[in-house]
Amino acid sequence: MRAIPIAVFLLLLAAGCTIPDNNPGAPNASAGVNGGNGTGASAPVKYGDAVSFFKFTDPHEGAFSLEVPQGWSVTNGSGLVRPYIDAAVAFEAKSPSGQGFMIQDPYGYVYEVPNPMLDFAGFKEGSLYDPSGGISNPMMVRSYVSAADFSSELIQKSGINVTNVKTTDRPDLVNISSPMIAGQSASETRLDYSENGKNMSMVLVISTTLVQVSGTGVWYVSGMEYYSPKELMNETELLALGMQRSFKVDAGWAARENKEVQKRLGIISQAQSGISATISSVFETRSSSMDELNHKWDNAILGIEDVYNPSTGDHYVVDSGSNYYWIDNRGTIYGTQTDQSPFPQENMERLSCPGC
Repeated sequence: MRAIPIAVFLLLLAAGCTIPDNNPGAPNASAGVNGGNGTGASAPVKYGDAVSFFKFTDPHEGAFSLEVPQGWSVTNGSGLVRPYIDAAVAFEAKSPSGQGFMIQDPYGYVYEVPNPMLDFAGFKEGSLYDPSGGISNPMMVRSYVSAADFSSELIQKSGINVTNVKTTDRPDLVNISSPMIAGQSASETRLDYSENGKNMSMVLVISTTLVQVSGTGVWYVSGMEYYSPKELMNETELLALGMQRSFKVDAGWAARENKEVQKRLGIISQAQSGISATISSVFETRSSSMDELNHKWDNAILGIEDVYNPSTGDHYVVDSGSNYYWIDNRGTIYGTQTDQSPFPQENMERLSCPGC
């Protein structure tokens, strides 16, 4: 039995082609009058081989979890990291076919905007400055830049020979109403490159956020990217969205972390109260801004649904367009417009579809 890749499946579907039956013994979706179940309802849509996911949980503190496609491997070092006064997220998963998905939050340094006090103390643009007294990594003194400019800089520093670079400002991804946020931008960059003789494509989504308190400014970068051999890019986009939208922060961990951050800020504030207040505001606003970015990025790639098997907890990503989804004992998923089983004579289980 040969599985149809999701990308091929979608292309065939768009072209109006008939999808080959991977399970010769399965019920024929076109059987019956006006539908596969002979009830007069519209024919059920067969979705072929669905992609299942496994749950990855932060191995360090159980801070977050997300679902990863079966067959993909999570790279060493993925999980919660602590380079700064609050925690950061580093995650990357790869498939044997060269596909990958990455989250970095923050992406690189946390930056402090130049100001007269820093300039007087000799901390010029580009220098490292540590207000924590060694508790965390130093910040870099640097003027705030837009997401599009930061993306361009990342690409230049990578040294990769890229082509077909197209960067689009995404103001729809930023809509945070907070008096502490003095600047915010987001961008989406699509590009092609070559790696080990393969033609590859990448999508890079970057947001930059500037927080100001009492004349002191700190800004940070959040980044998500996915990459793939060009011929698998449609499939990779679907799977990347499935991973991204499944990202969840553990509520208990978040509550504990907030208390610990306040303790650390108390130590720092003895010497640098202005910096302390700014870093605290960064911690508080970062989660809300990333939630908004993630929610809106969900809608940037349309046409899929997350469905769940309530009996096993298994999670699948399928093409949208049906009101109800069903799975048979062979693992084949069907979609229907009514809540009637598409094949009553078969052992079909109805899947949960929160977005339907």
